[in-house]
Amino acid sequence: MKIQYLNGGLANQVFQYIFVRFAELYNPSEEPWLIDDSFFFVNNVHNGYELEKVFNIQANLLSRNFDSDVWNEFIKNKKEGSSIAQSFKNLGFDVQMVAETTNYKEHNPFDGKIFQISANEFHPEITKLPGEVIYYHGYWINTKWFRTYRNILERELAMPDITDEKNKAYASHILSTLSIGVHIRRGDYVDIGWALSDTYYLQSMRTLTKNYPGATFFVFSDDISWCRSNSDSMGLTLSPNIVFIEGNTQDSSYIDLELMSMCDGMLMSNSAFCYLAALLNKRLKFCMEPPR
Repeated sequence: MKIQYLNGGLANQVFQYIFVRFAELYNPSEEPWLIDDSFFFVNNVHNGYELEKVFNIQANLLSRNFDSDVWNEFIKNKKEGSSIAQSFKNLGFDVQMVAETTNYKEHNPFDGKIFQISANEFHPEITKLPGEVIYYHGYWINTKWFRTYRNILERELAMPDITDEKNKAYASHILSTLSIGVHIRRGDYVDIGWALSDTYYLQSMRTLTKNYPGATFFVFSDDISWCRSNSDSMGLTLSPNIVFIEGNTQDSSYIDLELMSMCDGMLMSNSAFCYLAALLNKRLKFCMEPPR
């Protein structure tokens, strides 16, 4: 039995789904993987579980493989500090965990055998590990998981049609000009010290406006009002052609992802949301990424 942990916002969920689909396609003789969705039963963050709503993906969720009383016991244990992996081990299963990041200690505390691997690297061999239960904790943000089976995954991750007039107008504008998406992640990144500096955007805007003087810059952010107030310090006013994308919040925030994936170029943040937009973008000619 292979189980992948699912958590975070839409982009993290998609990258974890891509990893699972890679594993299933790479190992066609094995049984389908399970996706542990217990995070969304005990946490109320971002917009909850979104794979089905946005992409109509009918994932093989762990919660759907148990009777409600059994699953409720798993969730009770999780709320008391026992992860799904730990609960399986406590039931007598031989469980091993593959952890890409050390935050398994917070999300999935586990006292069994743990294989720790480096984050964001491509190691397909880990999908072949033998054992009764192999539990995977990671985000798997590496293009090779996607590109190996790109044709299949592009179909599975096709975005829904944009239907409202405001976003249809944004899409038309993006597709009819030399468009550069600028993603500025604020929100929780400010609280944890991950927000990129104004200097990064200022220097990048200087380069982009010099190399693409006729481009239109489309600004995407979870805090557009802050971006407007700090346009000068970030260099946004270096271009006369700036469009702030507004109105896509909460359940409609995925539309920003879709619009970004239409741009010819991108000035990227350090957010998985932005990285996913670039990965799904079939028109992308260039992008600028922050230093890692």
